[in-house]
Amino acid sequence: MKIKEVMSPKPVTLLEEDTLQQAADILGKYKIDSVPVINKRGKPVGIFSKNTFLNAIAEGKPISTTVVEIMERDFSTVNGEDNTSIIFDRAEDKFLVVDDENNLVGILTKKDLLRVYYEKLKYTTTNLNAMLESASNSIIAIDLEYKITYFNRSAEKIVGKSKSEVLGKDIREILPQTRLPAVVESGEAEIGKTLKINDYTVIANRTPIKLGDKIIGAVSVFQDITDYENVLLELDKQKNITDVLNTVMELAYDGILVVDKQGHITMISDAYSKFLGVNKDEVIGKHVTEVIENTRMHIVAQTGVPEVADLQKIKGNYMIATRIPIIKNGESVGAVGKVIFRNVKELDTLYKKVSKMEKQLEHYKGQLKMLNTSKYSFNCIVGKSNALEEVRGFAKKASLTDSNVLIIGESGTGKELFAHAIHNASSRSDFPFVKVNCAAIPNELLESELFGYEEGSFTGAKKGGKIGKFELADGGTIFLDEIGDMPLQMQAKLLRVLQEKEVERIGAIGAKKIDTRIIAATNQNLEVMVKEGKFRGDLYYRLNVLTLNIPPLRERPEDIEDLVIHMIDKLSNKLGKYVDKISPEAMEYLKKYSWPGNVRELENVLERAINLIERDTTIQVIHLPEKITGQIPLKKIKSLNEIIEEAERQGIIDALRACNNNRSEAARLLKISRSSLYEKMGKYNL
Repeated sequence: MKIKEVMSPKPVTLLEEDTLQQAADILGKYKIDSVPVINKRGKPVGIFSKNTFLNAIAEGKPISTTVVEIMERDFSTVNGEDNTSIIFDRAEDKFLVVDDENNLVGILTKKDLLRVYYEKLKYTTTNLNAMLESASNSIIAIDLEYKITYFNRSAEKIVGKSKSEVLGKDIREILPQTRLPAVVESGEAEIGKTLKINDYTVIANRTPIKLGDKIIGAVSVFQDITDYENVLLELDKQKNITDVLNTVMELAYDGILVVDKQGHITMISDAYSKFLGVNKDEVIGKHVTEVIENTRMHIVAQTGVPEVADLQKIKGNYMIATRIPIIKNGESVGAVGKVIFRNVKELDTLYKKVSKMEKQLEHYKGQLKMLNTSKYSFNCIVGKSNALEEVRGFAKKASLTDSNVLIIGESGTGKELFAHAIHNASSRSDFPFVKVNCAAIPNELLESELFGYEEGSFTGAKKGGKIGKFELADGGTIFLDEIGDMPLQMQAKLLRVLQEKEVERIGAIGAKKIDTRIIAATNQNLEVMVKEGKFRGDLYYRLNVLTLNIPPLRERPEDIEDLVIHMIDKLSNKLGKYVDKISPEAMEYLKKYSWPGNVRELENVLERAINLIERDTTIQVIHLPEKITGQIPLKKIKSLNEIIEEAERQGIIDALRACNNNRSEAARLLKISRSSLYEKMGKYNL
């Protein structure tokens, strides 16, 4: 694992020239004990800690003292590309993470690294436990005191007792015939031992559990072979055992094989012989190694040790093979084998399809995340008027909390821009930002859009149901624009979401807990609407925790010039035209206009102006609409030469048309020479 994968990126930093006061503010604001100091090139040069600050104060240093004078210059760095294993070889607890150019890119502590390792270990342990619980084999483990420490679901079935009944108890109380204590004492494994447990016949493998060279317990893994044993017992009772077995072999779906003690084939199922591409009658009597590659049937027949669910490669594919010895009077007299070879290719195809679907799912998750991501930060809010600075400062404070925010402002003032910026600066910035325009969604669809629905909950419901906007925003922020247009019925349901912190899909049995911050916006007076009964008072007070009043553009004309410069640059790139400035006269008109449509109207006016410009790179008064300048745009006046040339060209066209394109007649009609006519026709591309 690389250091950059677990570090804390983009840490808070101090510059060398920052003062003691600025350093104290940073430490207090972010509640941290120390902060890296970097130079103007972004290279780490030291560490400033609380102790550094306290020592400086104790020494009587003025708060204007720069950080570089008193910072700790002894610090440790690691490269983000290095492996995390190097951290534990170091004595330090905290490291500055740098890139190949020694730029500071993050911070890593041993505590953070241990937490990551712990989570990975926890995940691995959970998966391992799930695998053991799902195993078809029974598994029982004991410690040095013979007390049961593990007892899986399959063991519950065989032993007839639940896990809660046996954990912590001496295994000899549960299974008196067990030999696990003997394995603990001897340290020797016991493999392939057959025994009876209740009504089951099992084959047990018992092995000691070792930690290094020390024995700390023992584990028994046993396979239920009751069915195999019953089949053999039943066949032994039949007079015509050969006919019965042959019938079984002919009907068997998978590959079944029987060998004698020497490993010679005595029976083979039709399906298996066809799979191997051999004649059934010809292989009977042959040694199994001559017919089947990588087989171990002859070994099981000799040793009497079963092999269950073993992987065997046959004809280029891995098969699952089980080999059971045939025991008679306590001695192995042969072996029965079963190979699952059907649908191997189908399984491989299915695996590829599932892998492809998983990749597509990850792709769509990525696309969804891109769709539900905030686009703007506080740096995107242009203007430095006192009115705007006040609102921007309040919005930054709002971003530090999880309280609901109500943004009020006329259309086009930038309410959505502020909502994006608040989310981007908040602790929820890594989670979705979901926008909902309450006025744009039909009333009958609003509930399903906000809360989602289950499959079959109403006519036309999609298969599999649909997730709602609130669930999409879980962990992040939902922006409810035009909240004043939300129907009263939906207001009641929204209030419940705010109160209970949970949503219930249409048609769902229960509700789902969510953690979603709400930012609402409106251009209406909600207080008046509450008095008129058009908006719920209780919902209004729930939403109106932090109120942001965005001033209209007419109340902050000093921001117009900055907005115009910013928009000209943005729109020029968008429209592919080089326009870099606006004339002072045109700017004056823009400043005097009242802007009922606010910033959005200003952007539309500038886009119109840039589209009208032909060769110039400056927006002039003539490019502005009449409603702003009060002037009717003059019709473009052509030069005298242009007027004469247009008349001359049209006269030639009329003459040629009157003479059926006879050029000599046309020249005579125009009272010019034929050569002059040809010359002018070439000039005008006729």
